[in-house]
Amino acid sequence: MQRRIASYITSVILAAAFLAGCSHKSGAAGDAEGSGSGTANTEVTLTKVTRADIRETAAVSGTVAALPNQDVRVSALVTGRIAEMKVAEGDAIQIGQVIARLDARPYQDQLVQAEAAAQQAKANFENAQLSRKRNEDLFRRGIAARKDFDDARTQESVTAASVRQSEAAVALAHLQLGRTQILSPLNGRVAKRFVSVGEQVDGTAAQPIAEVANLAEVELIANVSSNYLSKLRVGELLEIESDAAAGKPLSGKIVAVSPAVDAATNLGVVRIRIANANALLRLGMYLSAQVTVEDHKNALMVPAEAIYRDEKGQPRVYRVEKDTATAADVTLGIQTKDRVEILTGVNEGDTIILTGGYGLPDTAKVHAKP
Repeated sequence: MQRRIASYITSVILAAAFLAGCSHKSGAAGDAEGSGSGTANTEVTLTKVTRADIRETAAVSGTVAALPNQDVRVSALVTGRIAEMKVAEGDAIQIGQVIARLDARPYQDQLVQAEAAAQQAKANFENAQLSRKRNEDLFRRGIAARKDFDDARTQESVTAASVRQSEAAVALAHLQLGRTQILSPLNGRVAKRFVSVGEQVDGTAAQPIAEVANLAEVELIANVSSNYLSKLRVGELLEIESDAAAGKPLSGKIVAVSPAVDAATNLGVVRIRIANANALLRLGMYLSAQVTVEDHKNALMVPAEAIYRDEKGQPRVYRVEKDTATAADVTLGIQTKDRVEILTGVNEGDTIILTGGYGLPDTAKVHAKP
């Protein structure tokens, strides 16, 4: 009985020892596998730091306007009824060409009346001259009184003034009659017609007859962020995009940069002058343009994907030597969609990680993909 018990205990001990040995081997194998996966190199793609020219541009947009003093709303200078309209929208027009005529009959009558008054004033003056001469002769001979002579001289002066006044009235009547013809003040085209034959006009700027604009050159009135205003230069050339040009590039030149910005929008106005010899551009048309803000030559350059950020948002790249990648903080310059200028932190020819660098520590083992 005791032998059977001893044999049973021995069997249990041997079985426990066997199980412990198997468990130890399995754990060691697992540790070995874990250790191997922890030291595997991260696969990355690489690129080089190169030098190239880079340009920062800003998109600006706005509407087409005529040059200063080359877009005029022409109004009548006298009241009257439109008797004739000589132009319509789109018509070419020259300086001094008739745009419209008012009914001139009231002003013709005023001229006749002024001329008649002038003739009457002249006759009165001639009669006053004769009276003064007669009274002067009688006064010298002692026949007429001094008062009669003085009265005659006064009357002569009064009638002389009446002559001058009537002559001014005739000149004004001629001027008003001439104003019944509304003339173009510049060369260009009729942009808009505001009245028709038979309508009454009041002779003020509040009631224009037609708009005339010279569109040989036009300006793009563009709104630009205040961040870029100080970087724009008068005289800078740029390309204009427009559907009206049917794919043909239009060139423009900055002629003025606003010294003030809108407090509500933080935008300032930039005037861009564009040649419009083919009359492709129209007043009010919407255009966009790319304006060069900065242009750096032979700058250190990396692809945009090669820039990573640390937990504080600081830009960095990973320099690679053999199979080791080391993080390097960098200072960025001009940035475009696909390229970034590096001001400090790397040198030309450095090998850096292009893709696969997210989540890497400051130093890591890497394996470059072929």
